[in-house]
Amino acid sequence: MRRRDPYAAFDDAALHAVLQGLDTLATAAPGDTEEYSNLGYAVLGAALVSAAGMPYQELLDHYVLAPLGITEVTSAPPPDRRLCSRGLFGRPRRPWTMSGAVLPAGGLWATPRATADLVTALLIDRKLGEPALSWQRAGTLLWHNGATGDASVFAGAVPDGRWVLVHRLTAQADRTDELGIELLRRATSGDPADSRT
Repeated sequence: MRRRDPYAAFDDAALHAVLQGLDTLATAAPGDTEEYSNLGYAVLGAALVSAAGMPYQELLDHYVLAPLGITEVTSAPPPDRRLCSRGLFGRPRRPWTMSGAVLPAGGLWATPRATADLVTALLIDRKLGEPALSWQRAGTLLWHNGATGDASVFAGAVPDGRWVLVHRLTAQADRTDELGIELLRRATSGDPADSRT
């Protein structure tokens, strides 16, 4: 994998090659422990695409986004709609390639409003039922995070309706998580305006 863009060469053929030796990658017996893995999401996405016979973006649109009334989420936004970090002399840095086989691991782009609507619909309003097992749990906090070479995000919610979404154009994921937790702690549960941080 290339350092600057580790998923650039991870296409369907690469995923299928990994699948041939998937049983050698297990670190524990099934059901004994859990471990986060972008590869796991790529495998799950491939299974869903194969079973449904439609591309991942269409599956997401049909089963998740359309029922929630969310439209501004895509795997291929126009370049002028992408917010990217800046490099030397202020030039926009090229984002990691998160399309194709690795798309289900975090290759989606969304407006801030669409992302906030998704977090509240899934974690607060529970419009699609109980949140998926992929959301991490720490006490009553449901959360998830992610990072690429140039960006990091943290989303979390607690049962009293407080939620937070932090997106930063930096790969300092630990600091992004810390900011999310701190903002969530400071939000007052009695004032809806404060809880929509």
